[in-house]
Amino acid sequence: MKNLILIPFLALALTGAICSKSDNTTSDSDLKKKELELKEKELQLKEKELEMQKRSEGSSNTNENTDGNSSAGNSSIYPQASERLLTSDDVSNLTAWELKIMRNEIFARHGYIFKKEEMRNYFLYEKWYVPRFENVDGMLSDVEKKNIELIKRYESRLGNNDYSR
Repeated sequence: MKNLILIPFLALALTGAICSKSDNTTSDSDLKKKELELKEKELQLKEKELEMQKRSEGSSNTNENTDGNSSAGNSSIYPQASERLLTSDDVSNLTAWELKIMRNEIFARHGYIFKKEEMRNYFLYEKWYVPRFENVDGMLSDVEKKNIELIKRYESRLGNNDYSR
């Protein structure tokens, strides 16, 4: 008789153990998924960090004034576009993308808030870029204005006639 009473209790205990085991399996599965998601996010962040590091290294390698000194505090790629009148030698061998960056870097230096996502995303990775103004035309120096026109002429030769920012 004692055995008959124990059987339902054993069955109940066994059922509880199985249920809790499946709950643990579900929890383990959820934990593994979350862990995988976190690792993926961490990997994405590391990739972004490496990309930014490569960009900054590339900037520092090409970031020299005409006197050979690096521009302290301004790690832009084309500081000369705001510092002196550019010549055709300065721009004639640049790609359409490089010309576009050079031209827009002039605006970025003054804190222009880019409307085009491509330029906004590009300059947001630059430590020196602080977007503050919707219009910086009045802040441009005569040198910068002339350089923008020169760059545009070379861009149009390469087929870029979209100068929107």
